[in-house]
Amino acid sequence: MDLITHGLMGSMMAGAGLQEKFGIAGLATMVISNIAPDLDIVAGLKGPKTFYKYHREITHSLLGAGVLWVLITLGVYFFTPLDSFWAILAMVGAGLAGHLLIDSLTPWGLPLFYPFSSKKYGLDLIWFFDPVIISLFVGGVYLGLHYPVNQQLIYVGSFAFLLLYLFLRVVQKRKACRMAEREVTPRFRSAETYVLPSAVNPFMWDVIYKARSQYLYVSVDTLRKEVIMTREFTSSHYHRCIKHSCRSDLVDVFLKRARFPFYNMTRENGCYVVEWCDVQLLNLGGVHGITVVIDESGQISAEKLMIKKPVRRRKKKIEDYLQEEVS
Repeated sequence: MDLITHGLMGSMMAGAGLQEKFGIAGLATMVISNIAPDLDIVAGLKGPKTFYKYHREITHSLLGAGVLWVLITLGVYFFTPLDSFWAILAMVGAGLAGHLLIDSLTPWGLPLFYPFSSKKYGLDLIWFFDPVIISLFVGGVYLGLHYPVNQQLIYVGSFAFLLLYLFLRVVQKRKACRMAEREVTPRFRSAETYVLPSAVNPFMWDVIYKARSQYLYVSVDTLRKEVIMTREFTSSHYHRCIKHSCRSDLVDVFLKRARFPFYNMTRENGCYVVEWCDVQLLNLGGVHGITVVIDESGQISAEKLMIKKPVRRRKKKIEDYLQEEVS
């Protein structure tokens, strides 16, 4: 989730009861503590490579959140009119916990035990910019400001609606998993299964089966009860240039972020071209991979991000398959 969404959530958390007691200082405390973990986005000033390398790392871990908890609590206690240390401690803790909880619902997950472990934990329930949740926060704050008498009721109701929406997502996720099971081939019967939300549409889900270096990707629409797309991904044969490509800073960052990486290697004009992609990102558009060009001596001569527009997925008709065969 972005800074604005977390800021709105902090405003609603304060307006649900704290603002009346602690005033504007309480509101500011909740908003600041809610957006604090995302201060690592300043790394984006040096470009996307630096952003993807440092975003959602130390500030989204338990250690980083603990440090922020202490610093923000002390700052509010010594530099604002609020004089109840334990109340400040509770407000800051609630704000930070709310941020981490919302972020844990997205596919990227959180490195809770960083820097001791880079493993990420997440629930894979919503996309990074869920239109329903963003609209809920924007609408809640708007109504709360225009109807201050009923502000507390509006904010509490908004959070209740949020819980109902997340419950709907859980139900749809389970449904997507059952639908995708019909497409599983014998090779993927015992594979690891991941069910991830697709962008924008709350009824579109990506089910990915992972069996070593092979993936089975199944896109389903739980509203229409349709399987939109089924596709297998396998890395090409290993070559020494694959190892050389990992020396690229772009590839290094990409592999730390990609959950379902695979590679393809081709030879063009005396050079090796290695393409690193992610199974889910490849079907969503945007930055979905890295291309690295390696010369005969094993040196990297070029590297670039692979970017494409989002693909509107629909169920293929027989004419589409015939056209693919012809091309």
